[in-house]
Amino acid sequence: MNPSYAAIFSVQSLELNQHYRTAPATSGEQMPNTQQETLTLPLQFHQDLEKAFAPLVITQIVKTANISWQEGCLGLPSDKLNGEQKKQLWSLIGEQLDKL
Repeated sequence: MNPSYAAIFSVQSLELNQHYRTAPATSGEQMPNTQQETLTLPLQFHQDLEKAFAPLVITQIVKTANISWQEGCLGLPSDKLNGEQKKQLWSLIGEQLDKL
């Protein structure tokens, strides 16, 4: 259960042990901790992403093969997205905000 919901309903938030989890906690591809190429986005695009992800905070934007999100790190294939990539990005944003 999300900690916010647990606080609202005054219940203790419980999680399954890793052994019993069926899916990883993060979505998209796993981004290794190795150094990755940082993407510099146009200012307006960056600001729009920050607004769309709020209250989540984007700490880093890196270049990856697929659109992904992991612990504040947004992975994008380039600084310009085509129509299909934009759909994937909005779907990812929705998934992450639904987890809150």
